[in-house]
Amino acid sequence: MMIFSPAATVEGPLLHRDMRVIPLAKKQSGWLGQALEKKWTLPNLLKKNNVRALLLANVKDLLKINIPQFLLVPDDAAYIKTGHPALKKMAGLVVSSSAIKETLVKQAGVQAGKIWVVEGLMAPGLKPLDITEQFAFKDRVTGGREFFICADVHWTREQLLTLLKAFSRFKKMQQSGWKLLITQGGNHPGSAFSAVFAALDTYKYREDVVLFESAGAADYAAALGAAYAAVTFQHNAGFPAAACEALQCQVPVMAFTTQKGRIHPSALLFADETALAQQLMELYKNEGLRQQLMQQLMRDPVKPAPETGLDLLKERLLQA
Repeated sequence: MMIFSPAATVEGPLLHRDMRVIPLAKKQSGWLGQALEKKWTLPNLLKKNNVRALLLANVKDLLKINIPQFLLVPDDAAYIKTGHPALKKMAGLVVSSSAIKETLVKQAGVQAGKIWVVEGLMAPGLKPLDITEQFAFKDRVTGGREFFICADVHWTREQLLTLLKAFSRFKKMQQSGWKLLITQGGNHPGSAFSAVFAALDTYKYREDVVLFESAGAADYAAALGAAYAAVTFQHNAGFPAAACEALQCQVPVMAFTTQKGRIHPSALLFADETALAQQLMELYKNEGLRQQLMQQLMRDPVKPAPETGLDLLKERLLQA
C-alpha cells in the first residue's frame, strides 16, 4: 500500500510498516497541471510500483485507473449528508463506526457491503511522559505553565465558545496563569476552521490560549502527555480518537455527556460550560482526584481497537 504526500515522510494514524510513502516533491500548480497529475503522473507511478490498492483521504482524489480505490471517511465529512457521485465509484469506504456506515447507506446510497468499520485508528507513539519530558514541553510551548488541552479534529463555533467560556470561568475563579492549548489532532486548528477561531480575536484571555501545530507524531504525543487534563466535545458516533489518545498517555479526560460508556470509566462528563468550568476547577484544586483518575487508567488501560486496526485495514484492502 502507498501514501502520496507533498513531503518525503508522513506521520499519522495510517502509517504502517508495510506502507510506503511516495513523495510528490513538485506538486503541479494550476488546473492544467493538476489534471495532468491525476491523468498521467499518479497513474504511471502506481503502475510502475505495481500498486494493488490505493487508499484516499479525499473523495476528490479518485483516479481513472484500474486499481481498487478506497476512501477513508472522516467522522464529520460533509458528503455524509449531501452525498457525492464519486462515492459509488469507490471499491470501498473505511469508517470508524457502524453508525457512520448506516448514515452512508441511507443518505449517500452506498452499498452496505462496500463499507468497512475499522475502529481504533490513533496517532503513533502515544505514551505517558516522564516528568523531565513534561517540563521540557511546557518550557518550550506554554512558558512553563500547566495547561489543559483540546485536540478535537472537528470544530464548530458553538463548541469553541463553550470551551472559551468555561476557561474564562476557570480563570476568574482561580486567578492562575494556566494555559489552554487547542490543536486539531496536531494540526493548527485555525487552518481548517479560520471562521470559527476568529472568535479568539476579542477573547479576554487570548494570551493564555495556545493554538498548537505539532512538528510531527512525537511532538503531538508530547503535547498530550504533558497536559494536565484533556477536554473533548465530540458528540457523534465516530471513534473518539482525541479522547482515547489522551487516555493512552494516562491524561484525565473531560468528555461531552453523549460519550458516556464509549471512552473509559475514568472520564468526567459535562453537558454545558458551567459543568465544564467546575470540572476544570476541581481538577486544578484537587491533585488527589487527578492522581486517582490516572491510577484508574494504569489499572485499566484504554483498549481502543476491538478489531486489529491497521492490520485489519491492510488485510481487507489487499483482499479486494
